[in-house]
Amino acid sequence: MTARILVADGMATTRITLKVRLAAACYDVLTAGTLGQLVQQVRSGHPDLILLGSGFSDQNPVAICRELARDNGGAQAPVLMLANGANRLEALRAGAAAVLEPTVDEQMLLARIRGLLRDTGAVSDPQRSLAEAQAEFAGAASAVQVALVADGAPRALRWRHLLQHRLGCRFAICSPEEALGAVAVGRAADLYLIAADIAGRGDGLRLLSELRSRVGSRDAAFVVATEPDRAELAAIALDLGAGEVLPIDLGGDAGIEVAALALQMQLSRKEQCDRRRAEAIRTMLWAMTDPLTGLYNRRYALPRLTEIARDALREDTSFAVLALDLDRFKRINDNHGHAAGDAVLRDVAGRLEAEIGNLGITARLGGEEFLAVLPGVDDRQAWRRAEQVRRAIEAQPITLPDLSGGGRIDVTLSIGIAIGRGRDPADRPERLAETSLERADRALMSAKAMGRNRVMLAQTEYAA
Repeated sequence: MTARILVADGMATTRITLKVRLAAACYDVLTAGTLGQLVQQVRSGHPDLILLGSGFSDQNPVAICRELARDNGGAQAPVLMLANGANRLEALRAGAAAVLEPTVDEQMLLARIRGLLRDTGAVSDPQRSLAEAQAEFAGAASAVQVALVADGAPRALRWRHLLQHRLGCRFAICSPEEALGAVAVGRAADLYLIAADIAGRGDGLRLLSELRSRVGSRDAAFVVATEPDRAELAAIALDLGAGEVLPIDLGGDAGIEVAALALQMQLSRKEQCDRRRAEAIRTMLWAMTDPLTGLYNRRYALPRLTEIARDALREDTSFAVLALDLDRFKRINDNHGHAAGDAVLRDVAGRLEAEIGNLGITARLGGEEFLAVLPGVDDRQAWRRAEQVRRAIEAQPITLPDLSGGGRIDVTLSIGIAIGRGRDPADRPERLAETSLERADRALMSAKAMGRNRVMLAQTEYAA
């Protein structure tokens, strides 16, 4: 889907020029020449990014940026401001995601836009207020690790001297080899400040690419520092995944506040990304797992059974479906209460998972019903494994919670087994999975009818 960019500038010629440049890059471009038009376009056009220039007769661009940061309607779109260096710090403090010179060349402009659009997809609120970001960052700054990979020890020491008291992070000066080695042993930094040219021309960008490709460091924040005569590397660095590009001297004493703020915002953005990834993982786990036992739930297990059946059909192998049901579970709830029943279910689930492990999948289908699927096993292997599960449940009483009166209770379960075999690749895996589960359920009912606490194999009289 084409990203939508809102170009806001009081000068008609600037708006037209920017629109032509962005449209040529296949962006959907909106324009606004006054504050009123800007507000209307933000609320009705839902831009993915706002490119904010100057020339407004009714308000200062920095004040506009500050209003956009406070406005809920524009909070989802990062603001890229075009402002001269003297106003850069003020613009960043006002909430701009990035600031470029008004005379920026097209390559750098498009690279910065691509980077901001990429980062916006990874954070939930890219336009939070600076105060919120600073407060959040300050709370965890002492635990943040920043790796400095410079073109020499004097430069790295200078960087640390300039940044340390402004950020309060832990700084590590390292070579490219040391940075990669730390990642290999699980000690990746939260942010890497890398010189574009370390020992050779452009080797800092190669290090950036390498770190971005490693599992341990790909989610870190990256900032690249370039020499004044190597400005062409800035756009390349942004496209390779750097979140910010700074001068090699970090702006010197005059510009260090801008550099520190830029690093702070990168770390804050990383924290947002980490939080969003963790939330996505939690949501995925909640959708897949039973909240009481931690096993897979029916929603995940049945489609997974179909996938195993599909593999069996394709590879002409077999799989086992184990339908498991606790014996006389209703009596536990009736005599000891539902808290005791929950404790029993959790304990049984733990023992079931311990016996099945990586051999297959385990799930709670509901109530006291469980399911296990074992790919690549025959009937004898499946029966032996089911018997191990049955004995593991029977072997040791389960401790009840004090809320239910405490004590220990003996629990047993019955198991029905069905073997699914891939005979004809033209068979439907959905049908094979369904019939295998039905046959396992019927075998389970037979085990119950024959006295419980036993294993029954579908279409056979073999029982424990």
